[in-house]
Amino acid sequence: MGNTRDLAPQAWRRLATIRGRLETFLGRRGYDVVGVPSLEQTELFLRKSGGELASRMYSFTDPSGRRVSLRPEFTSSVVRAYAEGTITGPLPLRLQYHGPVFRYEGEGEGRSGAIEFEQVGAEMIGAGGEVADAEVIALAAQGLALLGVRGHRLRIGHVGVANALLGAFGLTERARVFILGSLDDLRAGGLRAESVHRRAEDMGMLSQPKRRQLTSLASRLATEDAKEMVEGFLADAVSGATGQRSAEEIFRRYLEKLREVGDPAAVKRALDFAGDLAAAAGPISPARKRLGGLVGKYRIDPAVLEPLDRLIEALNGYDLMGAQAVLDIGTARGIAYYTGVVFDIEHARVKEAPPLGGGGRYDGLVRALGADGDAPALGFAYSLERISQLLPTTFGDDEPEPPGRVLITAQETGIRQAVETAERLRAQGIPAEIEVLGRNDRESARYAKQRGIETIIRVGRDGTVDEQRV
Repeated sequence: MGNTRDLAPQAWRRLATIRGRLETFLGRRGYDVVGVPSLEQTELFLRKSGGELASRMYSFTDPSGRRVSLRPEFTSSVVRAYAEGTITGPLPLRLQYHGPVFRYEGEGEGRSGAIEFEQVGAEMIGAGGEVADAEVIALAAQGLALLGVRGHRLRIGHVGVANALLGAFGLTERARVFILGSLDDLRAGGLRAESVHRRAEDMGMLSQPKRRQLTSLASRLATEDAKEMVEGFLADAVSGATGQRSAEEIFRRYLEKLREVGDPAAVKRALDFAGDLAAAAGPISPARKRLGGLVGKYRIDPAVLEPLDRLIEALNGYDLMGAQAVLDIGTARGIAYYTGVVFDIEHARVKEAPPLGGGGRYDGLVRALGADGDAPALGFAYSLERISQLLPTTFGDDEPEPPGRVLITAQETGIRQAVETAERLRAQGIPAEIEVLGRNDRESARYAKQRGIETIIRVGRDGTVDEQRV
């Protein structure tokens, strides 16, 4: 099957070394290893992502008739296990995991269309606030630096702050979600930004003058007054209606549509603000200053930026070990369940490809996935294959040299002694394999060289042992 992973021993050892070092790094910071299934009910991932992952998941019906999916990420399974009581402990729980995930990434612009990735990640369940946010963000930066990655960058956003900023414009939910999802296009400017305005027009958010007056009035009136106004406009049009919907239903639905559109002037102003917001991204201190200027320009309560100030203060307590931090409120990560801080880990050498990793805060997900109560939570994950591309060819050479491997050969009647010899060596931590194809000494030596085996131990019929270097 195209774009699945075939890993030669060297590539596997390289990923295993990365995984092992990250596991040690996270373990020393209190994150315990947990395991979760590779296969889950599809509904679990749809409840978590709001359906955004649906077109990228590998789903099928199992023999019992259940709809199941290969996991596209770990967070939903970890949170499910906590919600069900499988993973327990005093809060906050610090958990880590590793293993393959399966997700179609698409092809082109540096993407391979790969469907299987190796991830290492961490979750903190039961801790809210910016102190916990800063710990997780710092972990993501420091873990890569300790591997030897240089030049990586943290792009930090905040869904809660972005929502609060747009909320100041009195937008409908529909308009707010549309603008949040268009921030990347607005940031790009030019034709992409123009296309956002055209889509807003097509969706009725930037309607013609007469429609603008009507929608603005409908949004300000009390429900009964607005209903009476709509009935007056539509009375003649529905007086003879004989369809399945009653006149009352037609009035109600038309009023809902008017209010879904909201005030076009507010949408236009919010789009202008969103473009400025996306352009304000940059290193933390100057970006924060620009945000303050935007809040003043658009007459927004500056208190909405207080979560950012607390996060910046908490991050200042950490050494990010050379990683640059960029503040970009337009970073949304494209997943519906994020509620607070979000971040991507970027590198210039994979500019057009998905990030090296990322994560964020998802308060509310614990209850959504089955728990009686709720708990604040956040986490992140690395993509090991992408990290591997950035490491030097000598990566892992400083790992302790394993003991040299041994090949045990024997005459047919000496196999018992050969097994005993191999088991004795293995108990001492020396890798040993037994020649099982009946090769003669010359053929065994050739095989040993091909396998990188340094020593051949030949066990004779009488049990004597002859050790030879290859």
